[in-house]
Formats: sequence, C-alpha cells, structure tokens
Amino acid sequence: MPNIKSVTNTEKSKSPDANAVRTSRVLLSMLVCPDTKSLLIYDKKSQELISIQGKKAYPIIDHMPNLTEEYCRELSADEITKWQPFKNS
Repeated sequence: MPNIKSVTNTEKSKSPDANAVRTSRVLLSMLVCPDTKSLLIYDKKSQELISIQGKKAYPIIDHMPNLTEEYCRELSADEITKWQPFKNS
C-alpha cells in the first residue's frame, strides 16, 4: 500500500512561496469586475486589479483584492488608454 505522506522529488524542490504565487496568479485570473463582470487585469507595479469596462482600479491590500466601491478608484482617460491593449489578453 502506498504511503500517503510520501513526497516526490519535484514536490520537495517547490517552496511554499512558489506554490502560493502560482495559486495567487490562478485565483487572480478568475476574478471579475463586480460591476461589469468583465475580466480584471493585474497591475503588479501598483498592486491593483484594473477593470477597463468599469473604468475602475481595485487595490490589493495585504494580498487580498478589495473589490468594493469603498476601496476602488476611478481610472483616468490616460489609464484606460494605457490598459486597452491588455483587454483581450
């Protein structure tokens, strides 16, 4: 009978942080704008999720996306233009 607690070599080499980053990216890619239900774009530099259709940016605070009206900010016309090429990515 196989040992349930056994770990393969590839699992040993993965750090918990690497797994958390991968999980975070997967989860972020599943989030949608609460208003328009459109996909959000992750802005790593400013730690925000961008909704082009909703014209809003939602902050990520302490690794937690805040997708409420209380925390979001309106995007400027320049920011919308900047993110437009990423809309279909």
